[in-house]
Amino acid sequence: MKKLCVFSGLAAVLCMFAGCDGKTKSNPEADSLRTELRTQMESMDEMNLFLDAVNVSMDSIIGMEGSVLRTTGESPLSQKEQLQQNVEAYRLMLIQQRERLDVLEKKLKDSNAYAGKMQKTIIALKQQLEEKDQAIAKLQEELEQRNFDIEQLKENVDQLNTQVAELEEDSKAKEEEITRQTDKLNEAYVFIGSKKALREAGLAQGGSLFKKLKLDASNIDTKLFQKIDIRKTTILQIPDDDAEVLTQMPAGSYKITKTGDDASTLTITDPARFWSVSRFLIVRY
Repeated sequence: MKKLCVFSGLAAVLCMFAGCDGKTKSNPEADSLRTELRTQMESMDEMNLFLDAVNVSMDSIIGMEGSVLRTTGESPLSQKEQLQQNVEAYRLMLIQQRERLDVLEKKLKDSNAYAGKMQKTIIALKQQLEEKDQAIAKLQEELEQRNFDIEQLKENVDQLNTQVAELEEDSKAKEEEITRQTDKLNEAYVFIGSKKALREAGLAQGGSLFKKLKLDASNIDTKLFQKIDIRKTTILQIPDDDAEVLTQMPAGSYKITKTGDDASTLTITDPARFWSVSRFLIVRY
């Protein structure tokens, strides 16, 4: 409304110098004044249009505030990347608005028209931009802190995962070693053979008509024996019904049972006692 009044006043002044009949009298001073007034009016129009553009931009900034922290699952970007993108777009909009205000302020310095009113408007707008700058700086700081927390958490998780993997590997190695040692402690060697087989293996001497078969354990080769697990093997098959345990296994810890004309079975009834003296079992049939 004030802008309309000013324009009306300026138009009246121009009319006065132009004359009521619309014909311009030749007057250099009046011509100069008309030119100056026309320039002032054009300047005011330009500044008003520019101020309208500034206000529209300010409305856009205010409207964008509500969407800075908004993300969508449809975007290929992560939530953090979307937030950073929104903050950067908002920051660039504030920079553009500040540049517009600087241009408008420069125009005011070159003209006295509306200087007081517009200067107050510019000051108010700059104050709003300053507040929004502080808000965006705080938001960026929070995002960076959140990023730091996430990176620190990921680093801690990676360290824990590495430690767990190392512990699992160490535990697995120890378990395998314990298993090997346990299996070793439960190993035993069995040789079941005829007199001839025993002599050929170097495990016995004699066995002739005039000389009794005698065990010789001075040169035992484990490759000639069958390796067994004493926790699992308690029954041994013998391909003859006449069998004898030559190694000194405790009496009462085993028994030999005939199962046919040419077969028998050695059953270990007390494994702990049976294998307490020796882990080598030699059976003659």
